[in-house]
Amino acid sequence: MVENQFEARRAILVGDVGDIRHQRNAAVLRNNSLNPNVAIEFYTTTNGVVAGLNEVKSLLDKVLPDTGCELWALDEGEDMISNDVVLRIIGPYGGFGLYEPSINGILSSCSGWATSARDCVKNSGEIPILSRISKYVHPNVAEMADYSAVVGGAVQCSTNLGARISNTTSFDTMSGSLSMLFGDAVSAAKAYDSTLQPDIQRIFSVGAIESINHEALKISEALKEKTRGVEFVINNHTPDDFDVIKELKIRLDNAGYNYVELYLSGNAMTPEFISEINAHKVPVQGIIVEKYIGTANPLPFSSEIKQIDGSDVARNGQIPGLIDNPKLNKLA
Repeated sequence: MVENQFEARRAILVGDVGDIRHQRNAAVLRNNSLNPNVAIEFYTTTNGVVAGLNEVKSLLDKVLPDTGCELWALDEGEDMISNDVVLRIIGPYGGFGLYEPSINGILSSCSGWATSARDCVKNSGEIPILSRISKYVHPNVAEMADYSAVVGGAVQCSTNLGARISNTTSFDTMSGSLSMLFGDAVSAAKAYDSTLQPDIQRIFSVGAIESINHEALKISEALKEKTRGVEFVINNHTPDDFDVIKELKIRLDNAGYNYVELYLSGNAMTPEFISEINAHKVPVQGIIVEKYIGTANPLPFSSEIKQIDGSDVARNGQIPGLIDNPKLNKLA
């Protein structure tokens, strides 16, 4: 991981992206010289994979006092069960109360992306899952979406910053748009190859202009061993898709290009379809997931004050006191 990978924006630090009532609460407490020591617990009401804890810890490292605080949390990427405590913060309320909505939001969004990625990984068997989701999220959070997908089990992601903070290398293919702009896939592939650094994988999206068989074979003929693989986009799954992929693999092998790998992408890449790919032993070396992870619903996180100055408390309808979770680790 790189240093300061989760540096908090000023808008977060001053509370401008959280509910305004938390800014007002902070002002009221300061005006009345009230800063009790509290314990706040964060939990979700659904099962999933937790992500965003490293970003939360980076934020709290910046705002919490150096002494008199405790931070307990699950490990990043750990499975979480509905209503289990995922994060516990103990310290002066004035040090972190302003950030309560932001912490919930970080955990909600990141855990949603990570859980969707894990859904895909669980069904893919030995086939790697790759994340390409930036077009489905706001650019201010694209790297966190990619990071969360890697936390959930994706082996690589498509944004440079997402790859940097998740300690992986970025992955992507030559798009079909480039083929259209050049007028044919082979010309685009040659230009792509001559422009990019040698260490970048040459994987080409095929089928934008002509059949996937024709474009894949022509590109492989033109670039030979430089062709790492080809990408087949499936947005609407049909019963013939698997036969088409198997035919392509046979044609490449028969032409002497058995080293060319096959990758699948498109809106059809859901856990259910990925399970079918695995069950039918479709000869692919990677599945690029876009829409399913990128449009994942946030997991609903909530937080509750459970102690004030050492006394067990809870809002009406809640059980007072800390909720035990032996999986929590003391981080500070």
